[in-house]
Amino acid sequence: MPRGNRYPEVVSVEEFARIVKLSPEQARNLIRKGEIAAIRIGKEYRIPHAVSDRYFAQALPPEERGYGMWKRKPVRGLTYVNELRKRDRRTPEVFLKDMAEGK
Repeated sequence: MPRGNRYPEVVSVEEFARIVKLSPEQARNLIRKGEIAAIRIGKEYRIPHAVSDRYFAQALPPEERGYGMWKRKPVRGLTYVNELRKRDRRTPEVFLKDMAEGK
């Protein structure tokens, strides 16, 4: 049975760190803190593409993400991301499952 479509595409911690301009150790710290959802395989972590895309998109200011309403009343990007986090109470496991299902 082909398994290619059942599992999400993933990147290594080193690849993720290069994408978001962090050191690999900083990326691992984000994983340990639960700020980045990752899959542990043996002693290594793998980060689904959807997770890295979402993290990178949230790091941009709201104006660059296309939220024109923020132009009238500017807010800091971090404030917006923290508000989203307060509303999203999913565990990393549930988040990964939802991402795999396209939710």
